[in-house]
Amino acid sequence: MDLYDKQDLSKINEDTWQKYSSSVTPNKSLHKTRQVARLILESKADIVMLNEVGGEESIKNFCHHFLGDEYIPLLKEGNSNRGIDVGYLLRKDLQVKPVLISHKNRPINFLYPREKQTPAGGKSHYFSRDVAELRLFAPGENSPRLVILLTHLKSKLDPEMKDVEGRLRRRAELETLVQIYNEVRTELNQKVPVIVAGDFNGIARRGDNEPEFEMLHEKTDLIEVLEVANVNPEERFSQVQIYTGAPLKKLQIDYIFVSPELKDQIVPEETGIRFFKNDLNQPIPVPKSLEERNRLPSDHYPLQLTLRKI
Repeated sequence: MDLYDKQDLSKINEDTWQKYSSSVTPNKSLHKTRQVARLILESKADIVMLNEVGGEESIKNFCHHFLGDEYIPLLKEGNSNRGIDVGYLLRKDLQVKPVLISHKNRPINFLYPREKQTPAGGKSHYFSRDVAELRLFAPGENSPRLVILLTHLKSKLDPEMKDVEGRLRRRAELETLVQIYNEVRTELNQKVPVIVAGDFNGIARRGDNEPEFEMLHEKTDLIEVLEVANVNPEERFSQVQIYTGAPLKKLQIDYIFVSPELKDQIVPEETGIRFFKNDLNQPIPVPKSLEERNRLPSDHYPLQLTLRKI
């Protein structure tokens, strides 16, 4: 929005909106941006966890121009080579002190097979994006009331054909995420609840998980919130995948996991996948074509978790 000059955003069209930016990357469409903002404002969420944010400037502009400055944007640029970061929105009226910690410089102890064969070996890779650790403190307290680990694990894209569906890299990132979780639990003496969330880019739920997520269940005490809320398996999807000539696929690749202290605090009837709404405030049906999917505000459905108290 570097070319924006205080025009009334409620009265502009898409062409004008795109002209407010000199970037080679177009802005997210005005209509979709408004739909996402409306969903957040209607939810009255205390904490919003976001994937694929176009950077610190983007989240600040979104918060100011579309959320009426009701939230504090929190984001540190990660490692993405596609300009997609992970970040938070925190309601201003929350009586908490936030501390945001980045793990983007933490090695994941991983080399691709062909890299291991080079004489010099090589240094480990890092997270594709980051693990953004948010610690929330009550006023005057030295120990956090809640810790959140938000991530976006390696996608299944493999343009260089060096890691089929990105599974090796994603496994390494998941295992490092598990290490961070267990380190936090040890540091805080298992007394502070922890949430682990984000786009896992694969099936990570217990009993149905893909192989790269085994350590999540073997080496942690994390619990998946949709399981606790007894959400119907048919409704446990966060993305609809549509390919020409293939049947529609409903997949859950986005997750919220919690440490055991939060299990009894989950409000089942207010926890689950949330559908986007149209301009008449009606839920938008599950898309049946690429054209319909492309009209959604996002290609991922949001997950909502409601807790009684922390």
